[in-house]
Amino acid sequence: MKLSTFLITPRYAAAGLLLGLGSLLAGCSYTSVVPPAQPACALPTTVSYKTDVLPILTLDCRNSCHNPQLLQGNFNMDDFTQVQYWATTENGKTGIPWMLGNIRHDPGFNNMPQVGDKLDDCKIATIKAWIDAGALNN
Repeated sequence: MKLSTFLITPRYAAAGLLLGLGSLLAGCSYTSVVPPAQPACALPTTVSYKTDVLPILTLDCRNSCHNPQLLQGNFNMDDFTQVQYWATTENGKTGIPWMLGNIRHDPGFNNMPQVGDKLDDCKIATIKAWIDAGALNN
């Protein structure tokens, strides 16, 4: 018997390697579990102006523009009646309050804040929930 009968040629080695890898991969499985979509944030059952909305407006709107000293847009957020006025659908456009359309950057509204980044989705959702509940001074 010849020695070459027992030697593995490169062609057979490559075929064997591919066959072995194919067998290994065929035995593996991958199951992807996609987690359910989570809301942008957990809103309280009742959104409170004083607890939930006022801190957002103070930090992102009042302190930089809408205060008695700067009075940007002739809007003083220290006066709740003015805040409530801009949060009602009667004082908006196509059924959307100016405040909500502005902070969401809806077409046809004035993007607010004018300086800085758009409010995050959670802050907008909080303000929208408060508006939808009647924009109460609670």
